[in-house]
Parts: sequence; structure tokens; C-alpha cells
Amino acid sequence: MQQRIGIDVGGTNTDAVLMQGQEVIGAVKTPTTADVTSGIVTALQELLQQTAAVPSDIRGVMLGTTHFTNAVVQRRHLSPVAAVRLGLPATACVPPLTDWPEDLRELVGQATYMLPGGHEVDGRPIVPFEPQAMERAVHDIKARAITDVAITSVFSPVDPSLERQAAAIVQHVMPDATVTLSCDIGRLGLLERENAAVMNACLRRLGRTTVQAFRQALAIVGLHAPLFLTQNDGTLMSAIYAEQYPVLTFASGPTNSMRGAAFLTGVADAMVIEDVFDLGQRVLAAQVREVRVPDSHAGEARAGCRARALAQRKRAELALGVRLGCAADRPVGRQQFRGRHGHAT
Repeated sequence: MQQRIGIDVGGTNTDAVLMQGQEVIGAVKTPTTADVTSGIVTALQELLQQTAAVPSDIRGVMLGTTHFTNAVVQRRHLSPVAAVRLGLPATACVPPLTDWPEDLRELVGQATYMLPGGHEVDGRPIVPFEPQAMERAVHDIKARAITDVAITSVFSPVDPSLERQAAAIVQHVMPDATVTLSCDIGRLGLLERENAAVMNACLRRLGRTTVQAFRQALAIVGLHAPLFLTQNDGTLMSAIYAEQYPVLTFASGPTNSMRGAAFLTGVADAMVIEDVFDLGQRVLAAQVREVRVPDSHAGEARAGCRARALAQRKRAELALGVRLGCAADRPVGRQQFRGRHGHAT
């Protein structure tokens, strides 16, 4: 029977379990290490030794982590971001990152650009997009030595073409830049979608190094099974997808608890009470929520758990001090599970 490993990398402890079908074969808990890799290696080695499992029999490794949330809360390992908004003249009254905490804005968002563009909700252009203005902004971004760019256009989930045109200009001028498009992260709400795009952009570099550390840990113990990370709507995404969209791991811990409680009890509709006490972060939280668990087959997630993930996003927003629009607001694509006159201030 196929075996799977689940790993939870928290701020204090790393937990690992081996499952065969619906049966928990073994479980271990070890301290989380600063370099991430060695803590996971220790947990996996102890788990394999305890269960006498053969690495070649493992068919998948599912990993949940607070690593990216902790980076924002602790203001560590965050990259400066150029936040480009296509929305003038319609959105001039509320500049990008207006509602961010001052220290986080100074660390991440010193380069913001508001340019003509965007669409109405029915898809009509607000004003024509100006490629020359975008190109001038990109040259300024390059002069500032910023390599992570977040692009947000008004109602881009309706028509993402302007964000993609702007991204093409960035890639032409700065081939090594990483670009996050808000249309790939959230839905219609401008500020929340923009915040999530910028947050994702500031974590992209950390995402690459962290996911690579996860892969390295699996290789050290001889595990070559596909690696997945949990996201905050209760579903999985491939490691490659997680590298591109680390923001989707925010608040995935509570949804992991919801899915796990439902799976272990066999109850699809329930109330889950979760007590979290993390000595490392001195966090104490008690949550009570209703759960309707989505089907787990073929990467198809139903709306029930996704809607309740909105509540988990609100918890993340309180912790981070930033409103976000992602994951629970965003359609989940199948590709995730197969690895889906401007002025500057």
C-alpha cells in the first residue's frame, strides 16, 4: 500500500508523520533549526528509523510551514519590491501600500509607481496603457537595483492583458527580475490584491532558497518522492508553484488542522477547536470554526473550505498588519496540483 509523509515545520518544532492509507504508522517531533534543512533531516531520519520504512516506498511528501509568515512578522529575509500600479487617474487618491505598517513599508515598499491604465469592471479601459511610461518606470527600478517587481492593474482579474504587457517590458529591460502579477494571486479587490502581490514579491527570493532547502533535506535521506506544500485553502500546491507564490502558505496552519481533524475523525462537517502555543513566538490562540472539507481527489477543491479560509486569512492579516487578497479569493487551477504621465514616490 502507498505510503506518504507529512511534515509540519513550525517556528519551534518540526513534526513528521508516516501514513499508510488512512493509518498513522509513526510520528516524531524534533526542534526546528535555523537552517531549516537539518531540522527536517533529523525528523525524517528518526521517522524512517522508527517505522523501518523504505524511502523508495514513499509516494509523496506533503509539507506545511510558517516560514514565510514568520519572515514577515519578524521583518527578516524580505526583499525590497517595486510596486507598480496601473490605474491612473482613477486610483490616485489611495497610493500603493497606504495601509501597511510604517516599518514594513520602509523595509519593502520604498519604490511605488502609479501609471495610466486599468479597466472598468465590464472590461472597458479606464485610459490607454502607456508603454513608454512603464519603460521609464522600469529603468528607474533598475537604477535602484531592485529585482523584485509586483504589478497590479485595476480589475486585472477581468482583463489581465495590461499586467502581462507591463511584465513583458520589465523582462525586456531587466531579464533577471522576478515579476509577480496580481491577477495570478487574488480577485477583484484592488488594495487586497495589490498587497498580496507585493507581499508575494518580497518573499520570492526566500521562497526559492527555502523550497530548495526542503528538496535538499529529502535528498539527504534518500527520498525522491514528489514534494507538495500546503496552502491556506486546505489544498496542496507543487513545490515549483510554491516557489513562485510563497504568500499562499500564509495561515495554512489552521487549514492543515482542519483537514487533519476531519481526516482522522472521518467527520466532514464539524467544529474544530485548535489551541496553538508556540513558545518560540509566544503565540497563544484559540479558534472555533465550522468546517466543510473539500474533496481531496484530482486537485479539485470545493467552495466550502475555501470560504472558511477567508477567516484564516483575517488571522494572518491581524498578525502581519496588512490586508491581503489571495488563495481563498483566487480560483484554484489544476496545474497547481500537477507540478498553475506616471509618477514615482
